[in-house]
Amino acid sequence: MKITRPDPLYVQTQQQRKPASATAQPPARASQADAQISTTAQFVKQARSQLATTSDVDMEKVNQIRQAISDGKLELDMDALSQAILDMHRR
Repeated sequence: MKITRPDPLYVQTQQQRKPASATAQPPARASQADAQISTTAQFVKQARSQLATTSDVDMEKVNQIRQAISDGKLELDMDALSQAILDMHRR
């Protein structure tokens, strides 16, 4: 049996959490575990925002390859390329 999770990390916003009942008393002091979760959530939020602004493609590398193709300087190892294609399709 395989258990998968489509969203690697789910962080609830304050509005998504259930409101505390009126009779419940807030804890006098936050525990160390609560502080760690909060810090972790902040790091995850920061990482997600940085990833959202990062390009998936290294355009500098793409332009270098395009230039090498147009100059006729791109060398391909056809045996390695064909083996990689076969390996990919065997999965």
